[in-house]
Amino acid sequence: MKVENVTMYEIIGVSNDPIYEALKQLSENEEILIGKYKIRKTAKFYEIENHNVHECFKEKEECYQFLNKNLKI
Repeated sequence: MKVENVTMYEIIGVSNDPIYEALKQLSENEEILIGKYKIRKTAKFYEIENHNVHECFKEKEECYQFLNKNLKI
């Protein structure tokens, strides 16, 4: 049987998650730092980068899922 970790925000809703809220409030051409990642919103993408990663996501939810999976808080 495979057991996966679940965050409390998956149970109570992502709209209560400070990471999701930060992404939601991000304006075009603005960037923020969350954990070890710099997140930038462009006209077409949410970009996530640090010295090991450079990923682009079209949707905020995809960006959030990546951060949720990869942040060790």
